This record gives sequence, structure tokens and C-alpha cells, in this order.
Amino acid sequence: MSIDFSKVDLNNFDFDTLPADEYREFLQAWSDYHGRMNRVSVDVLEQEFERKSEYLQCGEHYELSELYPDEFVELLFERRAFEQGEGIIPFEEVQSYEYRLWLDQKVRNKALRSESPSSDKDQSDKIDYSGYRMWRYNPVVFYKDGKKNRHRLLLKDDGESLSFLNGRDFAILSPVTYVGRTNSYRNARFLYAFAIDLDGVSMHEVRMLLRGMTTGVYPVANIIVNSGHGIHVYYLLKRPIEMFATRLDALNKMKRGLTKIVWLVSKLGAERAQVQSVVQGFRVPGTKTKFGKPIRAFWNRSAPMHTPEELNSFLGRAFGLSDEELGQLTDKTPHNPSRVTLKEAQERWPEWYASRVIGRRRVGKKWQLNRGLYDWWLNILKDGQQVEVHHRYWCILTLVVYAVKCGVPRDEVLADALSLVPTFDRKTETVDNPFTEDDVNDAMRAYDEEYNKWPLRVIETTTGIKVERNRRNGREQNVHLRRIRMLQEVDYPDGTWRKGNGRKIATPDNSPHARLVKEWRAKNPDSKNKSLCARETGLSRPTVTRWWDSAEQEPLKQ
Repeated sequence: MSIDFSKVDLNNFDFDTLPADEYREFLQAWSDYHGRMNRVSVDVLEQEFERKSEYLQCGEHYELSELYPDEFVELLFERRAFEQGEGIIPFEEVQSYEYRLWLDQKVRNKALRSESPSSDKDQSDKIDYSGYRMWRYNPVVFYKDGKKNRHRLLLKDDGESLSFLNGRDFAILSPVTYVGRTNSYRNARFLYAFAIDLDGVSMHEVRMLLRGMTTGVYPVANIIVNSGHGIHVYYLLKRPIEMFATRLDALNKMKRGLTKIVWLVSKLGAERAQVQSVVQGFRVPGTKTKFGKPIRAFWNRSAPMHTPEELNSFLGRAFGLSDEELGQLTDKTPHNPSRVTLKEAQERWPEWYASRVIGRRRVGKKWQLNRGLYDWWLNILKDGQQVEVHHRYWCILTLVVYAVKCGVPRDEVLADALSLVPTFDRKTETVDNPFTEDDVNDAMRAYDEEYNKWPLRVIETTTGIKVERNRRNGREQNVHLRRIRMLQEVDYPDGTWRKGNGRKIATPDNSPHARLVKEWRAKNPDSKNKSLCARETGLSRPTVTRWWDSAEQEPLKQ
């Protein structure tokens, strides 16, 4: 398709004349034509914001009804028939006993610290979980109180909380219910919708998005939120999905695919799509945009609730889930983890039990990476050429993650991140989207051991920066190794490079590790505890397991 957009009046352009395949090409051409948005003033942003709201209300393609904050929360989380029951509410009417017990202890500890600043910090932060029976699931709203980040649990018909949030400068809510107060994967229980943040949209792009829904290019959105510079698109799930750990990869993959296809309408282009996790929160309707206008939400009454199978049908081969991945999100492959009691786990995996249950550590062992990885990423950010405006926050968060991986002190990474604020702020394209120290302070919350296993693919997706994984010049490993072996045969036709240079094969006779295991078993002939052997010899448990059977249990010779 060849269109000269400089001569096209989009206000009078008839999208309905385009077939579905040509419509896709039109979207891509429109994206390529616009590229980056130019810096615009607040007045222009406000005018465009109002135009989008008026267009969503006019009902050109669908009859959309405006939602007030209480209606938005109810529509997002209510499911009248859930788990084959009628009228079962998805979240609780009251705060759970466990949450109130936790909150009382936090208040008590805070009072202790204020009364006696010199008190033992470990004791003043200690929480007694012995009286806990269960948690209840509630949405969690995060908001700013001055410069402090706060949270608030949403209860059933919680008019008090919604009145408290209405008109606030900043408050975000994810379409997920949590146990407790933290919006982490570990605490997430049910996913109620896929919510997508679409940037770079004016009234024309919103029109193209709705047109794409009527022609079957996109799934039909249930809720569209006019958030200011962009919009938030919500696909409500007919049946909320339990967020087991085994399902997280498939859920994030589905959201990544939905994000890629919806971003085709953006002026920024699908290649700049901001791919976020399913637990990502977005601004609550009734709170303010970055330029001070109340955020507005609109409900498409004719849109059906969605299923994973239906949403997956829009993703195609490029982004779609495999049958196995899709089965993880449905009853076809039910969640059936190994049923092991804590008592059995204590006997089978004593190291894990000591770390995760007694020590309450959230993650296992990690590799201590070389400091050079952190310095390499910091230099990329200082250079700034690869940093896109819509990925600035994630670039700083990744810097914090690398600091955790490499053991860089918190004060040092905070100083490095703050030094990048002026450089990042100069990339600002719209006056309502500056990069400030608040963004850095928010990203610093990732300075936690939980993030030491932050995967590389997530870093590439969120920052928009490709990380070279190897030095094979883009070749597959097997191809690269064949090339190396050919060079070895040319340089050393007699195979002399191998002689004496290979790694020696370890045996029970020549391995010092095998000797240590053998000595320990001789001293402890009645013990079958490999973990205890590992701790007392300083070896890893896999090493102990390797030499365990080969170590004869016989008294040591004097």
C-alpha cells in the first residue's frame, strides 16, 4: 500500500472502505510515517485529551458508557458466576484477620522504634506469623502521599477508599487480586484482565483501534481508559485465571503478544511497544493525568468477556501460545504440583527448609556476577543513544537489578542513577512526562534479593536494548563449534593441541572431593544425610551426591 499521508485528511478518511488485510498495512504505514512525536505543550495535550474523550462518547463504532471509579472497580473485579457459583464476590468485604494482625504488629514496631531509637532493629522489625490461618484476596491500590509510597487494600463496596483516591495526583491499580499488601508475583492470586498501556495515540489512532475491533483485527476491548497522553485497553477475562508459578510465563507471553498487535496503531510504532508484566498497575479513573485532568474510563457494553483461547486466536504464529502453553491457562492442563508437606520437605530438603521456611528468604542461592556487568550497563545509560524515552524508567530499574546481581552497594547505585536524571530528562518529548528523582526512587525499590534472578529476556523487553549473549557473531552454537574444530584440524593436523591440555576425568581415586566424602562417611557410618555431609565438608550437595555411592563406608586406616 502506498499512501501519501501528508495529503490525507484523516478527519474525513473512510476507514470502512479498507479490507482487513489492507487495514493492517495502513496501520503499519501510518506508524512508519509518524515515527516519534514532537514535543507539544500542555494546552495541546489537554485539547487532544478532551477530543479523545468526546470521540469515545460519540459511539461511532460502539456505544460506550462512561464509568465512575466505583463502577470501574466493580466491573473489573466482579464475576457473577465464578467457580460455578452465583453471586460469589471476587474479593473480600473486610480486611482479613491475618492482615489486621500484621498491621497491628507493624504499628507496634514503629512505636517501639520511635520510643527507643537504640532498640534492636531485628526485634523491632520482627513479625510473629504463628497465629496466621489464611489470607484473603483483595485488589491493592498504590498511591503517593507527598513523596512517600503508600498502599491501600480495596474491599467490597469500599466507597471510603474510592472517595479517598478520587482526585489524587497518582494512584495505580493492577487487574490482579493479592494476598497481603505487596503487588509481587509471589502474592498474586487471580488475574481478572489483560490491561495494555498504549502510548502515542490521538483521536485518529483511537478511531483506528476501534475500527480494527469492528473488522476483527483486534479483540474487542471491554474498557478503554483515557489516561492522558495515551489510553489503557482492558480485556476482561470471563473466568479469572489462578496465577500459579507454572502459568506466569504463559500469561506474560500472551500479554506480550496482545501488546505488540495493539501497538500497531501507535504513532510510536509496534517496535517501540512497552511490554509489561501482567501485574503492572495503571492509573485509576478519577485520579489525575500528568497534566492535571481527571482520568476517564469508558465501558463497551456489547463486548463479551474473553477466554484465553479466543485471545490467542488473534495473536497468530508470531506471538501466539503453543497448545501446551495455552493448556496451562485452561482446565485442559490442570495445576497439579507435587504434594509435599512441610514436614516431608524438612526431611528431604533441609537446606531449602532452613533458608525458605525458617530464614524466610524469598530466593535461593545466586551467582555473584562480575562488577564489570554493572559498569557496562551504566556506560550504556550514560551514552544514552540506545535509551528510548518510553523505556527510561526500566533502564534505571535494570541498573538497580544489575547492582543486586553484582553486589554493588545501595548508596553507590543510587548516586549513579541520580546522576543520569538530567540526561534522561533531556529526552522528554511532552511536558507532562518529565524524568525526575521520583522515578529513580521508585526504581530503587528493586534493590532487593528477590530481583537477583531477573531474566535477560525481561531486561531486553522492558528496556528496548538488545543484549549480546555471546561472541559467536550471531551463529548458532553447533555451527560456531564446527568452525572452531575445522580451524583446529588445519593448525594441528596431528592433534597435538589436545595432548595434555584436556580436562582430567575425575575418578574416586584421583578426586579430592571423592576423598573428602569418603572420609566423612567413614567417620559417620550410620548417617545418610548428604546435606549434613555437604555442610561439614564445604562441598556442594550435587558434588556429595556424585561421590556418595563410590565412597565405601569403612573405618579410616590410621
